[in-house]
Amino acid sequence: MHSQMNFKKNVVPPTKKPLFGQGNDFMMQPPRRSISLLTLFVVIICTFVLAFLLFNNFDRISNRFSSSIESTTWFEIGQEVSLSGMLQANGDLISYTHTLTLADTTIVGLKSKTLDLSLYSGLVDIQGTVEKELNDIYIVEVSIVSWALASSWATWTMLWSGSWIYIPQAALYLPAEFWSKYTVLNQWENGILKVQNIATNQIIQISYFSCKKTDPNKNCAQLQQNIWASAEKTVSTSYGTTLYKLEWVTSWFFTNGTYYGYFINDIPEQEVIDVANAFILPTAYYVQNTMLSKIQTLCTDGSTSLMQVTTNSLGVDLNGLIINLQGPTADGSATCKVFIDPSQAAGGTKLSYISNTTNPSPDTTTTTATTTSTPTIDTSVKQFPINLEKAITFTSSRGYSIVFPSSNITYESLNVDEDLGLPGVRCSTQMDITKFSDKATLHEDPKVRIFTCSIKGTLNNVWNSILQKTAANWMKFLIQIMDPARSEFAANISIQ
Repeated sequence: MHSQMNFKKNVVPPTKKPLFGQGNDFMMQPPRRSISLLTLFVVIICTFVLAFLLFNNFDRISNRFSSSIESTTWFEIGQEVSLSGMLQANGDLISYTHTLTLADTTIVGLKSKTLDLSLYSGLVDIQGTVEKELNDIYIVEVSIVSWALASSWATWTMLWSGSWIYIPQAALYLPAEFWSKYTVLNQWENGILKVQNIATNQIIQISYFSCKKTDPNKNCAQLQQNIWASAEKTVSTSYGTTLYKLEWVTSWFFTNGTYYGYFINDIPEQEVIDVANAFILPTAYYVQNTMLSKIQTLCTDGSTSLMQVTTNSLGVDLNGLIINLQGPTADGSATCKVFIDPSQAAGGTKLSYISNTTNPSPDTTTTTATTTSTPTIDTSVKQFPINLEKAITFTSSRGYSIVFPSSNITYESLNVDEDLGLPGVRCSTQMDITKFSDKATLHEDPKVRIFTCSIKGTLNNVWNSILQKTAANWMKFLIQIMDPARSEFAANISIQ
């Protein structure tokens, strides 16, 4: 019965009699176009008014918005945080050992009771707990630290340009001037620092390694002697580094004394010379002429200080280059050991200070020693398996035996002259230990080292990467853990 009816939007119905009922049920509606125009007119007027108000109050609104953003960057005491930033070993050594510069340039102080933060540098991720606020810097107790994702590195190098970075594992210092010519493309991992010349876009790889007398490929003194004899060309940088051009190939070699070696391969000669003049090696020459006066200010125990440096010598410890200093104090003499870091205002970090103060009696002296914060080691990682039932024993002709809690190892002893950065310590032998399947890299990458030492007095403030043991014949040993996964293995070594 009912026919279909098509209704079209905004179509005015015709004037005719209604099908149902009487009256004005279907009177004509006023056109919608007039309402739309009125609404549009009101919206336009309101927009102009709002734009006028925003223009006159822009500064006030911006400041309020900025304040609300800044307030979100504040930390709370006891707060657990996860942060990414640029790590530097430039803490005050009392309240914190390192700083972390965040992407918004906020600086956070870092310290850790369980981790050796000095093993890390560059862009890292950390987890920890905000412990306190000190002089507008929040201090975080770090529980986890790891390298940041490489994808964020390019952004960080742009933020970091114009500053300075010291790479302790390579003994390379990138001063502020370096960043005007180069950018860094990686986190200098796996023995390679990769940089790019901003002007030429040339990518340059600098391979670095720790010198090893027992490895012909890493014996820096022998390499330098061999290469020097047949070098096609030698070039000296403004900081006293000598580069040797290898014969017949596009490779250059240089060293930081007998401590670190470097190769730059397959790069045009001028690029090599330019980049070598852009970074700095803290060689003995550089330390003597540039850093020595600054480092001297670190050598104090609060009551005595080095007045001048009469002798100094470079060396290495677990974390990198160090310098040993000796000189007079106001009432005697002192020796001082400093971890070199040219990026710090003081030139480094004091590791130890030993003063020999002369008493009124000319025949007696009093020796006091101080040490600052020193490396720790993370014992929470998965441990190398031990088996006390299959222990093996090394018996020395010197009258002691070492019992290892695993048979899956290899070891070998060397004669050394080492003090491990500890006051009053002098070690004469070093035993390197590693997994049996890694015997090819025993001396290059030992996992545990055992030192036979003479120790003056009582050795205090030893960090937990070094264990002290004494044999039955009173010989003293220091067991150094090079790999956190060997902590349990080292703890179960028995010396009889």
